[in-house]
Amino acid sequence: MVVAGVVNVQLTVPVEGFPVPYAPVRYPADQLRLAASGVGLNVARTLRALGSPVSLATTVGADPAGALVRAELKRAGLLGDGVLTTAATAMSAILVDPSGARQVNTDLKDLAEVRYPPALFRGLLEGARLAAVSTIGFARSLLPVAEAARVPVAVDVQTVGGPDDSYSQPWLRAADILFCSAERLSLAPTAFAEAVLTRFPARIVVVGLGSDGCLLAVRGQPPRHIPAVAPHGVVDTTGAGDALFAGFLHYWLKSGDPTAAAEHAVLVAGCAVGTPGTDSHVDATHIAELRAHHG
Repeated sequence: MVVAGVVNVQLTVPVEGFPVPYAPVRYPADQLRLAASGVGLNVARTLRALGSPVSLATTVGADPAGALVRAELKRAGLLGDGVLTTAATAMSAILVDPSGARQVNTDLKDLAEVRYPPALFRGLLEGARLAAVSTIGFARSLLPVAEAARVPVAVDVQTVGGPDDSYSQPWLRAADILFCSAERLSLAPTAFAEAVLTRFPARIVVVGLGSDGCLLAVRGQPPRHIPAVAPHGVVDTTGAGDALFAGFLHYWLKSGDPTAAAEHAVLVAGCAVGTPGTDSHVDATHIAELRAHHG
């Protein structure tokens, strides 16, 4: 599989709740976390941990933050030919409350101007069964490259408002598998899934419902609700959608069964919310054990 998406440095800051009360100084002892994250890394790292071979198409800055990111990519086995050097590394600061709710503050640096070489992406696609192309700007031009290579495309449009969202149109038109969050949908999840399956080529739509699990809609079949499972409790919901997406793709490629893939994916996401940050260190053996226990 090939994953195209952003990698950034992420600082996680715990807060007592939202809205955040003012205080001139706080001392959250042993709770500030600085780590490599980002949609591209989250998805690729989870896929690799589950056992899927992955190539990552991303950019990393030639700056101190980039050194941290490259070290994590090397540790995770993702520092390959698809990692390009740019001037600066994207950064984010995430506030997380005791229930796991979060607010993400992102600085994309120079990513708006980055143009990822189509020829390099075409080379990464050789022999690939699927391309997971995120909605970061530089990935837009990679969609027709995947189409020309006849590699199916999976997309997570995340907090999209609906099927008419102008920014998301290129990804909606390209996706064979489409994910999104229900958090900002202007219509019911079932209505959104029906609209996508009617108007766009996707054959599978999954809507993340947070603590309610997810909605699975497959072309030609009635939609199904897959309830959430949080086997380790809820600590931090950052990256839960990325884990759900990656978990589904891994198990769908493995079995070809969308329902089984969604049932496994909620367990992968459930493990993600039970650990701080976005690296849950989940693997297929642990998911199999949880599947046997939870049914």
